[in-house]
Amino acid sequence: MKVYLDLIFFINFMFDLLLLMTVSIECKVFSKRRKLLISSFLGSLSTFLLFLPLNNFSLFLFKVVISIIMILVGFKITSKELFFTLIKSLYGNSIILGGLIYFLNNQFSYKQKGFIFIHDGTSLNLIIILVFSPIIFYLYHKMMVREKKKKELLHKVSIKCKKGSINTLGFLDTGNNIKDPYKKRGIILVDPSELNLNLEEAILVPFKTVESNGLLRCTEIEELRIDDNLITNKYLLGVSPKNIDIKGATCLLPNIIEEEL
Repeated sequence: MKVYLDLIFFINFMFDLLLLMTVSIECKVFSKRRKLLISSFLGSLSTFLLFLPLNNFSLFLFKVVISIIMILVGFKITSKELFFTLIKSLYGNSIILGGLIYFLNNQFSYKQKGFIFIHDGTSLNLIIILVFSPIIFYLYHKMMVREKKKKELLHKVSIKCKKGSINTLGFLDTGNNIKDPYKKRGIILVDPSELNLNLEEAILVPFKTVESNGLLRCTEIEELRIDDNLITNKYLLGVSPKNIDIKGATCLLPNIIEEEL
């Protein structure tokens, strides 16, 4: 029996690449294509383990190690929770994809002669790659474009006020059009952990959203820099009624500040 290693390697490389892209889409974790290609290449090297005299347990351990390496190389791990989420997604989608391939090969790669089923050597792996690749590539590209747009809305923010200084990452919220009714100043909302204001020392600004309404505790900003650029217009700094965590950002910039960026 002839075994074409280059074809086997290519098929496994493509399946690993599609698998990593599926994990990225499912977990909504953006990664550069170059990192996914390197990770897929490393994963495909496990193909050659099949030709080594290893028992099933040793082979299983090698595959677990290679899976961990693929995740570490392919994605930027920021927490233990993210790592285990990616691992679970990798194995979950591997089981689904592997089961689908096994089922289709059993259904269509065997021919029947009476009561005898004979494998005719035809593999559907390449056909499956050709069918699923455009779909997964399109979904991944769509997610990548969306993530890039979100990244463009992230800005480095430096704020000085009476309560001290805040250096954080801000997200330009196009839906944040809250202004104080007195001087029509835009309001930068920060996570409650970043600023503590009591009612006596705060400027109270009414707000209304789809979910709730109430009063924002605000203070005047003495100096505001965004991406190291000094912002001359006056803004208020307000304590958000909810925790803020958007791609690492802990403050929301008002939409009117976009003209000055």
